[in-house]
Amino acid sequence: MSGLEDRYRRLLAWYPADHRARHGEEMIGVLLAGARPGQRRPGPRDVLDVVRGGLLIRTRRLLGPGSAPLWRDALNVAAVTAPLYFLIVHTGPAVITLLNDGMHPAHRPAVAAVTLAPDALTLALALRGPRRAAMTWAWLWALFGLMVYTATITAVLGEGAFMAEWFGAANIALQTAPAVIIALLLTFAPEPAAGAELIGRGTLLRWTAAALAVLAVANVLWFAFMLDFFVEQLAVPALLAMACGAGSRTPVGRRTLLLQLPLVALLYGQQLPRHLEARGWFPLLVEVLLVAVVFITARRGFRPYGSGTAGSPERLV
Repeated sequence: MSGLEDRYRRLLAWYPADHRARHGEEMIGVLLAGARPGQRRPGPRDVLDVVRGGLLIRTRRLLGPGSAPLWRDALNVAAVTAPLYFLIVHTGPAVITLLNDGMHPAHRPAVAAVTLAPDALTLALALRGPRRAAMTWAWLWALFGLMVYTATITAVLGEGAFMAEWFGAANIALQTAPAVIIALLLTFAPEPAAGAELIGRGTLLRWTAAALAVLAVANVLWFAFMLDFFVEQLAVPALLAMACGAGSRTPVGRRTLLLQLPLVALLYGQQLPRHLEARGWFPLLVEVLLVAVVFITARRGFRPYGSGTAGSPERLV
């Protein structure tokens, strides 16, 4: 195989695997036939044509009429995994509350339970149904959050300042948007409990248990040694990247990631200015690189907790 042919084959990765299997050799033949004598690299026009063609085919498959069942499955999965994510993440503050010597021992379990109860109830209703109960609770919780943030910012800025300041309204929208997104997912998901079946309840439990164990250890390290790097800057994004990488192997998984992309962007977009101000660009770039490595490793066939490989995945992950 010549160097040019090898580069053309790598370029065809923009096309879906089944399309490459049916038409790959023909496409390679056409590209090689149009190459100049002695050419060693694909020309800019060939690169643009291949990339554009691959993206068009993937977009048609992603949004075409035949993809409706896949989107329904993705909605069901996202309606379960989104509240599960918050339940796992909020376990960290609950652990710290239980270890907090500055709080009365009798109050610690109650405060920890209150920290976890809203997300736990959302997830329980999504899994056990009925769907209307989960949807109603999610909207009530979003409304409660809106009222709390509005009251807090009004108290800080003053009523007149709140009405005049764009910051007040924007901050409220950013803080309450995750709860609203979860409520929307539960509103449009036809059967959220089916999302857990698509993932596999055993797989879901293993991922959850492993994530809780990692975050519990990270929070204990933070509480004992103030190593906040483990908790906020690396542990949660790394776990999320592993789950996303494994889920991105299948059509339903990729659609689930697209549905949850606004949620992830909101959560980590809000943290970015604070991280840059406190720590600078270099540590952030290192963390982004590490998270990207975790995602790619999981995407290409890492077997986290028995979740299959890229060539032979389970039903969802």
